[in-house]
Amino acid sequence: MSLELQLFIIALEAALYPTLLAAVIILISQPNPKRLLGAYLVGGLIMSITAGCLIVYGLHHSGALDQGEGSGLSWAADVTLGGLVLLVAVAIARREDVKFAERRRAKRPAKPPDPEAADKEPWSQRILARGSTPLIFAVGIAVNVPGAAYLIALKDIAAADISAERAFALILEFNVIMFLLAEIPLAGLILAPEPTEARVKRFNAWLSRNSRRIATVVCAALGGFLIARGLINA
Repeated sequence: MSLELQLFIIALEAALYPTLLAAVIILISQPNPKRLLGAYLVGGLIMSITAGCLIVYGLHHSGALDQGEGSGLSWAADVTLGGLVLLVAVAIARREDVKFAERRRAKRPAKPPDPEAADKEPWSQRILARGSTPLIFAVGIAVNVPGAAYLIALKDIAAADISAERAFALILEFNVIMFLLAEIPLAGLILAPEPTEARVKRFNAWLSRNSRRIATVVCAALGGFLIARGLINA
């Protein structure tokens, strides 16, 4: 399997990023949604691409991924990480996160209910709802640090025997796919603004209803892919 195809598969899995979709839902309901969503997307891309270039450069020049000494480490890392991701998939399917939260609540002494806590939104949502373009640009930079799937892809790019220009192009291509949940609504706001908000909200509702199933499938697919790749390269 070519490097480009492997990166494409990982990028599709990285694109299912609930935080990104939540930001899109908030921003398209504000005045001037095209400007706000564009600011968030530009900030996120700047952060993600810059971090990706720095990580690939650092890994490439560190010597940790050199062929020969590093090849065994690479396949072993794939198998180990793939196994961990499969364990996460099993934990999500068994609702272990919910059970853990319930056990923690049971151990803590009961507190009087806070009537304002139920209506209080997370800080990131409150900032996005303010409608300030510079602030939303800054939030796009702050929250779009590389995730697990992106780090795996960056390791693959750094380990490949390719030019710096080709590595940069692969990082750009990966980010274009990874930010599809923001790019598609932005294109919709430009080409067909009226139905775009309703379609995004319907998609978000479907995603919310099936979030646990989707997360399980994505983790299982990524874990299986990494284990298979590691065993093939062993």
